[in-house]
Amino acid sequence: MVNIVKLSAGAIDEAAEVIRAGGLVITPTRTQYNLICDAFNADAIQRVFDVKKRTKFGPLTFSIANPAEAARHVVVPDWVTPDAFERLWPGELTLIFDKACELPPAFTMGYDTLGVACQGASPLEDIIRAAGRPVGATSANISGQGDIFVDLDKAVADIGDGVDLIIDLGGETPGATSDSAVKANTIVDFTFERPYLVRAGVYPVSRIQEVFPNLDTDTEAYKQRLMQRVNEVRSRAASA
Repeated sequence: MVNIVKLSAGAIDEAAEVIRAGGLVITPTRTQYNLICDAFNADAIQRVFDVKKRTKFGPLTFSIANPAEAARHVVVPDWVTPDAFERLWPGELTLIFDKACELPPAFTMGYDTLGVACQGASPLEDIIRAAGRPVGATSANISGQGDIFVDLDKAVADIGDGVDLIIDLGGETPGATSDSAVKANTIVDFTFERPYLVRAGVYPVSRIQEVFPNLDTDTEAYKQRLMQRVNEVRSRAASA
């Protein structure tokens, strides 16, 4: 039976208990509905992939409630100033770094990079704070559908019977009214010698350029750089 509750303080507390117990929660965020779990619970992470029927590459996003937490979990490049996180976050922005913490391998699908998000005021943030730990987050739909917008109805129809709790915002998420073609987080990769735009989304690229004027917005060039890296990793693994 699908367990849907209206957003309330009690619902946030219930969601936090589910997360701490290794369960799965569908929650509204500042963009769309996400499926979340304890970021450090291997069984919960596997459940996420099973529920989403994920077979392609698609690591979870490491979602935190305070920008200052990021530096404890990732390798921050020397060219990133100490105040950069506070200038960029909170907001609908995911930043990819080299990983510097121990997570179940499935979280990053075996890679050494980690996407980190700190959206700010939202039910997602409230759950993270109440649970007292970061969560793994991903869109609340079956994998392989592209950058579609996931509302409550879509989340329930796709994966509602595979989770432990669903929180109903009682209205549209902010991302629903965004002018952005992709109504999800903007993504930037910080694992090269300069920041690369991975995907434009709700968070304005112009705000990132205020902090990082050297942001490379050529997403096709980024895909080529990333594929080159992936192939090198696979070659080393094959020859090991």
